[in-house]
Amino acid sequence: MRFPDDRGLLFNYVFGKTLRNGTNYTTFGVLRYEDAVMCPVTAVDEYVQGAARLGVELGGHGRYLFPPCRDGRVSARPLKSAQLNGDLRYWLTRCHIFGGETMHGMRSGGSIEKSLSGESLHSVMQLAYWKSPKMAKYYMKEWQVLCASVAGAEPP
Repeated sequence: MRFPDDRGLLFNYVFGKTLRNGTNYTTFGVLRYEDAVMCPVTAVDEYVQGAARLGVELGGHGRYLFPPCRDGRVSARPLKSAQLNGDLRYWLTRCHIFGGETMHGMRSGGSIEKSLSGESLHSVMQLAYWKSPKMAKYYMKEWQVLCASVAGAEPP
């Protein structure tokens, strides 16, 4: 659901790997960011528009916002985390824009990009929904990315 003034989205989340606070069901809002590159609302808007261009109906009774796809057909079954990378690859390939992206790589890559552009670690943590600096640094692996581009670089 959208906020009435279109400043964000309202989601319902069922317990899974990410939600570990003991609840089975959570509703939460996501506000639109000025920075469209990392804005989850902008990303969902673009995704919905792309699905419409491909003729995929999203939402409604018995449908999911992120439906799994098998053999070129959208499934009515719930999305499982093990299917995410395959589905991402399928849709990006179908759109002729696949370049080896993974779900984890997109989250980490966007976070590294924000960090290297001067965003504070706290700000990056909020954007990627990481709860601790240790977790953010572990998943971003920023030093390894920098070392890959600088010959002879060694960690501090």
